[in-house]
Amino acid sequence: MAHSVEDAWAQGVARNPAAPVEILLRLLERGDSDVRSSLCSRREMPDALFEALLGHPDRSVRNALVFNFSIGVERRSRLAEDRDAGVRARLVEECGFWCRWTAERPPLTVEAYERLAADPVVGVRAEVAIHPYTPGHVRALLAADPDPRVRGWLTVNWRSLADEVKETLRNDADAEVRAFARQAAGGVVPLKPVGAVSEEELREGVLPRPLAESLARDGDARRRAGAAGNPHLPADLVDELAADPDPAVRLAVSTRPGLSERERAEIDYRDDPKARFSPLPWVRALCDDMRATRECAVSAHPALRRSAAFCPHLPPDLVDRLAADEDALVRLFLAENHPDPPGSVLLGAVLEFESYTVDSLPRHPNFPRDALRRFADSPDPRLRRFAMLDPDAAPGVIERLSHDEDRSVRAVAAGDVRLPLVRLLALLDEPETASAAAANAALPVEAMMRVVGG
Repeated sequence: MAHSVEDAWAQGVARNPAAPVEILLRLLERGDSDVRSSLCSRREMPDALFEALLGHPDRSVRNALVFNFSIGVERRSRLAEDRDAGVRARLVEECGFWCRWTAERPPLTVEAYERLAADPVVGVRAEVAIHPYTPGHVRALLAADPDPRVRGWLTVNWRSLADEVKETLRNDADAEVRAFARQAAGGVVPLKPVGAVSEEELREGVLPRPLAESLARDGDARRRAGAAGNPHLPADLVDELAADPDPAVRLAVSTRPGLSERERAEIDYRDDPKARFSPLPWVRALCDDMRATRECAVSAHPALRRSAAFCPHLPPDLVDRLAADEDALVRLFLAENHPDPPGSVLLGAVLEFESYTVDSLPRHPNFPRDALRRFADSPDPRLRRFAMLDPDAAPGVIERLSHDEDRSVRAVAAGDVRLPLVRLLALLDEPETASAAAANAALPVEAMMRVVGG
């Protein structure tokens, strides 16, 4: 957080897409951590600045660069050569996380994967083994890794392994790796000793009968609910949990795969639309099976419909059906996850919900532009901020909003290139808008030079 107008100026110019590279390099030399973080996160990255960040002696600077996915695959891959193992491991970890939300494949070059698979640090090689987008021939190299922990981690993505790699792991010299391979081949998450069982393994792994009984009859309802969703739980324990006195446990049973609509309806579950919701893993896994997805999308159970709304390849009739669903969360998840959602669903989500994902929806090309224009006069400051996303908004509208009573609205206006220059320079001297004004691409270079003391 900026501690003065001067600090706010520096952070703003560090983000400014029109800032000359000479100014950016001067800001880097200052040594301020917040300014360096802003430089590392820039979408527009001049070559000279990238090289300076890549070779910076401060590990935290190079580590911050790992999180910038706008620099491109070739540049990002050069971090595979970083001298710090923590930076290299974080590179692979963050690429795997980011790839779940983007279409870019792969996130690193083949050469980078090969280098990381031969890394001297076992933790880095383990990250490559876990990474779902590691190339097949690199997985084959890791199947011969000298450390059994690395070979064992390969089984996490069993379905994506080549047949020869699977065979190698089944016949591994290490007994635990062989056990993991056998379990993975059977579609089971490998189960470690009871004392080291993770929450995910309790939900997905094959549980020994004594452990399954212990969990299903645990005094903690959260543990019983976790066991209730385990697909390998014995049928008699499932029936027992279906009548559990805790509604959260009964709800977990009602969302199990394999139940008919009648069986779900017979369970006295209670759905709380205000509770935090994550899509059911088994529904997400069936997104490519349109028949199964359709069954979930038309289910009477809201959790199945909400989960189906996460599937990105729904046919038009299911999109229309879910867009008209009585459940607001179904409509929200459709708006957030479908590549071509109806404009009415996008608008409805913005009006009904508030979150960082919802706040990105007005940028979607399907969002109704006339609604953006109406937002300029909304009593809600959040909606007034959205009004400036309208590409046809007049400079006069932007100037009016730059005087808004809400400081967040004024800050958005301060960063808009359509703002008249006189007003932009005035906002540069106001503490609440200084950073946004300094980041405005319409700010004259002379003003930027003044900001950095030139």
